[in-house]
Amino acid sequence: MQARSMATWDSMLPGPANRSNGGAADCSPAGLLAYGAGSSVVVVDPRSMQLVSVLPMPSPSPQSSASITTLTSALALAPFVTSVRWSPQPISRELSALDDPSNSHLRLAAGDRQGRIAIWDFRSRSIALWLEFDHSSHGDRPKLGIQDLCWVRSDSWLLAAIHGPSLLVLWSPATGRCLWKYDTAPEYLGCIRRDPFDWRHFCALGLCGFLLSAIALGEDSADVSLHEHHLPGVWDSVELPKNERHSTSGSTAPALAVFPQFYARLSFSPRWRHIVMVIFPKELIVFDLQYGTSLSSASLPRGCSKFMDLLPDPDIDLLYCIHIDGRLSIWKRKELVWLVNFISFLLL
Repeated sequence: MQARSMATWDSMLPGPANRSNGGAADCSPAGLLAYGAGSSVVVVDPRSMQLVSVLPMPSPSPQSSASITTLTSALALAPFVTSVRWSPQPISRELSALDDPSNSHLRLAAGDRQGRIAIWDFRSRSIALWLEFDHSSHGDRPKLGIQDLCWVRSDSWLLAAIHGPSLLVLWSPATGRCLWKYDTAPEYLGCIRRDPFDWRHFCALGLCGFLLSAIALGEDSADVSLHEHHLPGVWDSVELPKNERHSTSGSTAPALAVFPQFYARLSFSPRWRHIVMVIFPKELIVFDLQYGTSLSSASLPRGCSKFMDLLPDPDIDLLYCIHIDGRLSIWKRKELVWLVNFISFLLL
């Protein structure tokens, strides 16, 4: 497949993001916003509201050894971008500085429904590396689409990814190798996040209250410390019908494809070590990873639509939650006890 010219990419206008993109978006340390729109990654400058670049994900290349069934399935599934994550390396925000070769380390990881992860060199608008499983090792099994991505730091930067419904993988962007993988089946994993106090530490959250805490201790593929938690009471409160659980038990699609209206998200507290905030469609939980216990929980207030995502304030003890109807709720902490008080604002 012949790569598109730089002039063609610079003249592209992005389409809108859609449900198949699963809310894929990330802000770089320099303040550039990247988000998935169809089969492309769109980069904009929120300060000037200018379109910076459009990075289209190439269509999958057929493998000569692949079966007809696998090829037909792959071609029928468009490479929708489902997760984007900027490299944590800080650089200057001035776009003119991108011509400096010293900024060639600016990287953007983008995962798609085909199970591929592209490491984009934003400076050259080219893909520096593909991270994907060897097709020959998977046979006719459908590809495991990407649910979420997260950069973690061990001896070097690694990329953690959720493939399909339950497979957690650590990739080395330096070598392109899969260093470690762990299957949490039958759990459906919803998201993965890095600890701001320890960049080796990351957590993956399941749709039914499963919480996996992992620490990458070194480059060795087996050198990962794991600890499993189960958030109390979540299984009975989540709205995953039993018939859907059974009917999708053999699915290889990620959670965003199987349950597009179900959101399970977590965020580490930027102020309190070992504390994570977790949302499910109708519940908010504050959980202590060190003691493995829930500090506080609150049900969705009457008349409010389901939770969709959350973001803690880095300076004060406030938690901002987005709801599926576009509203914003603010939850606050009082003294040293986590209290969740609901204040509703219309998202402008």
